[in-house]
Amino acid sequence: MWAYWLMFLVPAGIAFSPIKGDKYVQRILWTLVGLLCVLLIGLRYEVGGDWVPYLMYLKEADGVSLRYLMVDDQLTNGSIYFFLNWVAIQLGFGIKLGIYFVNTICAAITIIGLIKYCQKQPMPWLALMVAMPYLVCIVAMGYTRQATALGFLMWGLSFLQKGNELKFLGLIFLGSLFHLSLVFTLPLVVLTRKKIHWLYYPFFGFFVFGLYYLFNILDLLEAYETVFEWYLGKHSVGGEIRAYMNVLPVIASFFFWQRIKRISPDYKIIKWMSIAALLSIPLLSLSTTLVDRFALYLMPLQLALWPRLIAVQSTMFKRSIWASMIFFYYGLVIFTWFNFGVHASFWVPYRMWPFTSETIYQPFL
Repeated sequence: MWAYWLMFLVPAGIAFSPIKGDKYVQRILWTLVGLLCVLLIGLRYEVGGDWVPYLMYLKEADGVSLRYLMVDDQLTNGSIYFFLNWVAIQLGFGIKLGIYFVNTICAAITIIGLIKYCQKQPMPWLALMVAMPYLVCIVAMGYTRQATALGFLMWGLSFLQKGNELKFLGLIFLGSLFHLSLVFTLPLVVLTRKKIHWLYYPFFGFFVFGLYYLFNILDLLEAYETVFEWYLGKHSVGGEIRAYMNVLPVIASFFFWQRIKRISPDYKIIKWMSIAALLSIPLLSLSTTLVDRFALYLMPLQLALWPRLIAVQSTMFKRSIWASMIFFYYGLVIFTWFNFGVHASFWVPYRMWPFTSETIYQPFL
């Protein structure tokens, strides 16, 4: 478990350190911490619940043409991820080392997006600390494709905060090529505008129709209907907890909402994501697993609201109390999940290539 505590305590230590350094020092720290996270995520060995299915992608990419991989078979959900697997095979990594090539690239995208988003927050290092227990240690190390899509979303949100809608749309498009579910975050472009022009309403209608048409020609409607029905019958043990983790900072923010609004240039983004987080609670009765998967895209809400809750406090003493409570809360999250989580055995112990002497993926060699 050393890797998970390391990734949590390093940004926490920097966040609480009285010595901050200048912009040059901060740039070095962000680079080093980001590189540490990329290596720990990208070079992990048999960590995460979907480890074997991701190896199957490499096995499928072995010996097939690019046309088959991108057009005849996989121009659907995750085409760029399949392409990365094909590149790993073409470069001669094989299945044995190809998984590290793919995971490291995906980890780099996730961490770049995470850092870009954290740096837009009032307390960037505390935001990064908040991301570590679940967004990084669980999602990035367990759900590679969706974590990469989430990285593109956070990267896009850092641009949308400044009103750069085209860059947001471009990054969401790239992220959707890793996990198509990311397209459901596109309405943020319309909802976060200061004024919604009447032309946006027919545009949104055309978007919905175009999305339906795209799903239809790619034969995704039937596939997603099957997946949807499968999710409805599934129960995610930690789904409720993770949904409430998104809601908790929203509830705490109610008491300081006007202050938060004054310091938040991305106020509308936070508002609509908060509404979505609140709506996810009653939807848990429909399917905890389905809500859990889409709630992953609401996790940036935790990174945005907790630092703001500290920033709007009137005294240094109150800010210190809030910061300490958030630190112990997320420390408790990481301790509880890795010691008592139902699926913790897929993450513990943490192992890293090349520091393992075990036979690697014998069924696939």
